[in-house]
Amino acid sequence: MYGLLTFGLIMTAQQSLNFAAESGARAALLEPGAGPGGPMLSPDRLQARVNRAKEVAADQVQWLSTWVGSEHVRITTDLLSDELRVGIVYDYLQAPLIPRFAPDTLFALVVPEQLKGNAQINLLVAGEVGTAGDTP
Repeated sequence: MYGLLTFGLIMTAQQSLNFAAESGARAALLEPGAGPGGPMLSPDRLQARVNRAKEVAADQVQWLSTWVGSEHVRITTDLLSDELRVGIVYDYLQAPLIPRFAPDTLFALVVPEQLKGNAQINLLVAGEVGTAGDTP
């Protein structure tokens, strides 16, 4: 029963991290761009999109940060040219959702050290769609 509960909580946390990263990446699309070189692709606007992505991702994993401590859940955003990457890492081994019941050697085979969620989006493509009047 303990193993089933542990596995269920790990899968719930993993899907939550994926959803949070994807939500953060989608949040960067809320302001449609103006195409290549347009005002929406200025460094200030891009940084605003990065900041919004991080805020939304943090909001989505707030339940986990509250449960295990915010020091065990790290959110990163990287802007490489016109691509935004949102990553979330949860140090499961340092702060498990439920206490370990058996010796660490037994569960080390099936319990991950970290859970990760990642998403990536190309803001230039989204900007071109936005100028055409379509929904990204």
